[in-house]
Amino acid sequence: ENPNSGKTYGLSKKAHVRKHYDEEIWRDHLAISIGADLQGLTFHSHGEAWNTVVFGKKRWILWDPTRKENSVERQQRLVRDFTTDDPDHLNGYEWIRTLYPNSERFQEIRNHGHDCIQHAGQLMFVPRDWLHMVVNIGDTVSVISEVGHGIGEGKKPEEFLHDPIDYHAMVVEEEEEEDAAAEE
Repeated sequence: ENPNSGKTYGLSKKAHVRKHYDEEIWRDHLAISIGADLQGLTFHSHGEAWNTVVFGKKRWILWDPTRKENSVERQQRLVRDFTTDDPDHLNGYEWIRTLYPNSERFQEIRNHGHDCIQHAGQLMFVPRDWLHMVVNIGDTVSVISEVGHGIGEGKKPEEFLHDPIDYHAMVVEEEEEEDAAAEE
């Protein structure tokens, strides 16, 4: 469902999905996600994955990874507000509320991504490396898996804290470069 118009999406943009060997596709490591209203994950990426909502709804925003390859700066502008001195890594709800209304971001997702609502009983497939965020609409329960992972091979807790753009590391790196240039 399109959250802006309430209309249901038809088949549209297609992403290339790599072929899987039969034994690989059945090695999924299943997990259950239980979350309250407005909880979810901010922008991140990983291997191919699927998510089936059992109860509730989720809002998804997905972004084509080829856009990142062509411009890291574009990705930075998409996920953060660099008009402030310290652009925070916002949670999904805050990003949608405060940054998404910006016309550049809105048009980038509209033209090179997807913004949709997943209802109970629907399956969402996320292609490899697609940057995406998800936010619960009401209390939500879902079953999730990253394709090809066996038991114990799924994400570790610290991997969910990954920041696709570590702003503070960028600042430290810039300061180190400036210090090195000053020493020369």
